[in-house]
Amino acid sequence: MKKYVRQIVLIMVLGLLMSSVTFAASLAVPQNLKVPALAVDEQSIILVWEKTEDQTAIVDYHIYMNNKLLGNVQSDKSSAAKPSIDKFYTENAKAQAILKHSYIVTGLKPATEYKFTVRAVDAKGTESADSNIVKQKTTAVPTIFNIESYGAVGDGTTLNTKAIQKTIDACTPGAKVLVPAGVFKTGGIWLKSNMTLEVTKGATLLGSENAQDYTYHYKLYPYSSDERFFALINAGPTSKEPVVEKIRIVGEGTIDGNGWKKNADQTAYLYAKNKTDKAGVMDPNHVLNIGILAKAQVEALMKDGQTFKSSYPRRSSLILLRGVKQVYYGGIHVINPANHTLVNVKCDDVTINDVTFRTFDCNNGDGIEFTHGNGLTVINNYFDTGDDCVNFAAGLGSLGQKDPSTKNIWIFNNYFNHGHGAVVTGSHTAAWIENILAEDNVIENTDIGFRAKTAPQIGGGARNIIFRDNAMKNIRLQAFIFTSGYSDPNAVVEYPKAKTPGQFKNIRIENCTIDGAGGAAIEVQGLENAFHENLIFSNLLFKNTKPMQLNYLKNASFENIVFEETKPIKNDKKKKIEAEK
Repeated sequence: MKKYVRQIVLIMVLGLLMSSVTFAASLAVPQNLKVPALAVDEQSIILVWEKTEDQTAIVDYHIYMNNKLLGNVQSDKSSAAKPSIDKFYTENAKAQAILKHSYIVTGLKPATEYKFTVRAVDAKGTESADSNIVKQKTTAVPTIFNIESYGAVGDGTTLNTKAIQKTIDACTPGAKVLVPAGVFKTGGIWLKSNMTLEVTKGATLLGSENAQDYTYHYKLYPYSSDERFFALINAGPTSKEPVVEKIRIVGEGTIDGNGWKKNADQTAYLYAKNKTDKAGVMDPNHVLNIGILAKAQVEALMKDGQTFKSSYPRRSSLILLRGVKQVYYGGIHVINPANHTLVNVKCDDVTINDVTFRTFDCNNGDGIEFTHGNGLTVINNYFDTGDDCVNFAAGLGSLGQKDPSTKNIWIFNNYFNHGHGAVVTGSHTAAWIENILAEDNVIENTDIGFRAKTAPQIGGGARNIIFRDNAMKNIRLQAFIFTSGYSDPNAVVEYPKAKTPGQFKNIRIENCTIDGAGGAAIEVQGLENAFHENLIFSNLLFKNTKPMQLNYLKNASFENIVFEETKPIKNDKKKKIEAEK
C-alpha cells in the first residue's frame, strides 16, 4: 500500500511541476541577454535583451543575479528618458504601450564576476523560463588623473586646453581622466585608447568661443571638398596610435559646445536664419548676430577668403570620433554644439546610454550622427534637439558607395522631444544604411517620426529596417516619410554622382499610435526610375492626421491601418503608383 501511495504522491508532484512549466512556457522567454560594448565599470553593469515577437502577456521583467531576484525593470528609474516616458503615459494611457528591456545593476564590487538571467513576467506575477545566462566581471578600480593636478582651473574663463591634453597624455591604460566640479574652458582635445573621460556632477567642460582653439582641415569624406573644424572632443587613428579602441565618455556633468546664444527667457538656443535683405541688413537671427563659437568660426573662414555659404557648414561638432573600435557614452549632458553633437565615423560597437541631449534649437544640432559604422546601441536617452535626433549616413555618390555600409543599429527605450526626425536615414545613403531596429520609444513634438531621405545623385539607400511598438504624438509634419527629393541648400559638398538613384526597401512600420501630425500620415515620394519597394505598414492607429500621399511605390502592404478624425486616403493620380493593399 505504501508503494502505491508514494507513486500517487510522485505523480501529483510531477503533475504540479508540469502544470507550472506549461504555464510559464506560455510567456515568451527574453532572448539574447547581453552587456553592450563597454557598458561596465568598477561598480555597475548594464544589461539589455531582445523581445520576442509575442509580447501581449508581458508587463515586466525580473532580473536575477547569482540566482537571486535583484529587481524589476518597471521600477527602475535610472535613465534620462524614464521620467518623461512615465509622464507621457500618465497623460496618454491609450497610446501604444512600450516595454523597457534594459537594466543597470549598481553597487557592485570591483574586479568581481557576476551571473545574470532575466525572466518575463505577466500581470499575475507569473514568470517565464530563464533567459540565457550572462557572466560579466566588473573592472578594477581605475587610476584617477585629475585635470586640476595638471594645472586646469575651473573658473569658466581660463583656457585649459594644454592642461587637459597634458592630463590625457599622462593617463595610463585603463585609467580615468577626471573633470571635477567647476567650469573648465577648453579648445579641441584628443582622447586615446583604453581610457575614460569622466565629467563629474557639478562639472562643465566648456568649449572655447575662439576659432583658433580648434584645429581645421577635418574631412567627413576624404573624396569630398567639405573641410571642417575639428570638434571640442576628438579621437581617431594617428601615426603614433594607428588603432584606437575602448574609449568611454561618462559622468553626470555637462559638455557645452558654446555654439549659440539663448533666447530671452533662456528656454532654447536661438535658431539661425541666415538671410540678408537687399540693403545688406542681416536677419536678427543671422549666425553673425546670434552665434558664439558658430559665429567665430564662420568669420574666421570668411576672413580667409571663403564665402559665407561655404563657411557655414564647416563649424565644429561637439564630439567627433573617427575609426574607434568600442565606444561608450553614459550619463552625460551634452548641450549647445556649434554644429552636430555626437559624431561617430567608421566607429564599431558604440553604446550610447542615459545621455541627455539639449540642443534645441541649435541650427544643425543633430543628436547622434553614425556613419559607415557597424554596431550601435542607443538606449535610455533624452533627446531635445535642433535637427535630427538619431541620424545615419553612408557617404555620397559613386565614391561613397565604395565605403562600408552603416549597419546593425538598435534604438529602444528613448524619449524624443523636438527634432527634425526621431530616427532618420540619410540623406547621405550611398553605401547603404541597413539592419535597424527601433522599438519601444516615445516620440513627441518632432517634425517627423521615421524619416528616410535621399537624392538621385547620392545613390544607395536604406533597407532592412523595423520601426515598431512606438508611441508618437504632436508630430509637426509627416509621421513617416520616404523621399528621393531631399535637398539641403546649406550643405556645400562636391562629389561624383551615383549612376543609380537612392532607394528605400524592405522596411516594416508596425504597432504604433500616432496622435496628431500636421502633414501626411505616410508620405512616399520615389522616382519613375527608382520606386521605393517592400514597405510594410501594419497595426497603425492615426488620430488627427492628414491623408497618405503615395507616389512611385511598389510591393507595399497596408494591414489594419485605422484613421480617426481624418479625411479619406487620397493618392496623386497624376503619377504612377503600384501599391498592393
